Amino acid sequence: MQKKRLLNASKKMLMLHVVIATIIFSSIYNSLVNVSVPVAAMHSPNSVFLGLATWRDFLFWGIPGLAQSNRIKSDQTITNANSVRIWLNDTFTFFTSINGNDLSSILRAELPRMPGKSDTLRSVSASTQSKKASFNLTKNSGKPVVAVYHTHTAESFIPSSGVAHSPGGQIGEIVEVGDALIQSLAKQGFAGIQDTTIHDYPSFMKAYSASENTVKKILKEQPDLKMIFDIHRDAEKRENYIANVQGETVAQITIIVAQGQPDLPQPHWKENYALAKKIKEKCNEKYPGLMKGIQLVEWRYNQHLHPHALLLEVGTHETSKQEATRSMEMLGDVIAEILQEGD
Repeated sequence: MQKKRLLNASKKMLMLHVVIATIIFSSIYNSLVNVSVPVAAMHSPNSVFLGLATWRDFLFWGIPGLAQSNRIKSDQTITNANSVRIWLNDTFTFFTSINGNDLSSILRAELPRMPGKSDTLRSVSASTQSKKASFNLTKNSGKPVVAVYHTHTAESFIPSSGVAHSPGGQIGEIVEVGDALIQSLAKQGFAGIQDTTIHDYPSFMKAYSASENTVKKILKEQPDLKMIFDIHRDAEKRENYIANVQGETVAQITIIVAQGQPDLPQPHWKENYALAKKIKEKCNEKYPGLMKGIQLVEWRYNQHLHPHALLLEVGTHETSKQEATRSMEMLGDVIAEILQEGD
């Protein structure tokens, strides 16, 4: 019995040393090379080995608002890891049964329909894959044409609230940001609805499962919706997410387009991407600087449920609520123009 306990203790100590050495080496290595990782790289089977800072950011900020110093800025997908990281990951997996290239090995029990294995994803050229976003609407019809919801309902802005997340299942300031978009559309003659269901409490990790049910409910009640937006705020530094637009300091907006994975089909991603590009183009014409860019990610974020569903990241935890709401008022002008054009 004593020998068995000593053996188990030795194995645990060896495992601990390997984990510590791997994390330290990976962190040092990552600091020496320029690695580009998109906002949702945590979900990608091709994602690079998770360094110390990335693990901290993931655990604190959650999905999809991951603080990455070298994020892909627009219309790009993740690059493959190099051989050093692959070796490190294999060693780490051998001793811990956790695959650093496949976060689903940790979260599979928490996030619904995560793939059971790491697959090599298809390579997609974003510049050649698109469909035309089209609408046929009239103003003041009374029927909602846009819906807004929030997977991470607790997200807030430190400068205006003092916290990044409202505690204990309370609604955060991100909900007010979503309402600003609805109110802006209303001023342009287009009705919208906002669902304020709390999805990230009591289980933050199951938020997307909860919000998927909400989206299905919304679409069942409002089958004629033309667009649906999941509104978040990011977790970057303030200076990376603000712009001066027409003399005002506003929070920039990133559009997340989900392409799906082999085990997570996303049949609408081309339509969603076409809408994202249209919004970006209109923003650049009407409010230059408002749009930070488009990011293509290899997951779903409920976008498989509707052909014009997008995830918006509005500012960061370091921008203010006022800066975020103002940017959504501008975005409302842009979306109203797209709806009115109907092409």
